[in-house]
Amino acid sequence: MEWVYLSVLRSTIIVGFILFIKYDETPNYIFPIIINIIVGIFSLIYLIYFFRNDKNIIDIISSPKYYIYSLVLFFVTFISYYIIKISPNPAYFRTFAVFEIILLLLFTIYYNNHFSINLQGVIGIIFGCISILLITLDNII
Repeated sequence: MEWVYLSVLRSTIIVGFILFIKYDETPNYIFPIIINIIVGIFSLIYLIYFFRNDKNIIDIISSPKYYIYSLVLFFVTFISYYIIKISPNPAYFRTFAVFEIILLLLFTIYYNNHFSINLQGVIGIIFGCISILLITLDNII
């Protein structure tokens, strides 16, 4: 049950962060670049502190998948920053978190044979799709 409390804390922090990004006046794309550099420094400190005695850390770091993930995350960070800046309401950006949940649920059902979905889950997916449409198409309808 600890994950629920941590998820609420994370969501609260993310809301504040999104609002800060929306109304911040930093020019161009300097903000995500600076943030990523600082996060990289903190991550390096964490890595050095907690894995200083691990002999396999160089093998782990040199794996190509981490460079691909990093490139994808870098791209997603810039897209997210741009979407937050141009969206009429910062909440619209997070509306698509429901879409992410739906995709994750469907992929989990497809790839994990031990996971099944009940009627409540199907209804949740349908309501999630409807909510995305209602929120994002409010200016069109």
